[in-house]
Amino acid sequence: MSSEGIRVAVPLEAVVAELERTRRHIEGLQENIRRAVDRLNDLAIARDLISTIKLSKVEEILVPTDKSGTLYVYAKLDKADSVVVHIGQDYFVELSPEKAMEVIVREEGEIKELIKELEKELEDTSRYFKSLQDVLLAARTQARQGGRAG
Repeated sequence: MSSEGIRVAVPLEAVVAELERTRRHIEGLQENIRRAVDRLNDLAIARDLISTIKLSKVEEILVPTDKSGTLYVYAKLDKADSVVVHIGQDYFVELSPEKAMEVIVREEGEIKELIKELEKELEDTSRYFKSLQDVLLAARTQARQGGRAG
């Protein structure tokens, strides 16, 4: 019942279906946040590596061959004055370490903003999910009370 005293009848199946759809949406938001945080971590590693190369005049580096760090290989740096940066989709560009750092920092800012937006949507959707659960709980309570009265 709303504050105006109006009752709205909704089939219980529709509430259950909406609850399930909302649960899947929450899971999708959580996965998107996880992926964004993973990307942010990857960018931090790239930023640190560029700083190390610039400051330490590194000539040889240990490079992971996979994302989990199972196998590494040694690599000699022939050109420490440029790096190749992924700029989106399947595009890469060769840049100076300074320009590469700018690209990375800009992307970090965009991803941090995206995470904030996703977290806000997750918070709102979770609140909606809770309200749907409350509706189902109230319906269950009412059904039990109706069963005892009859």
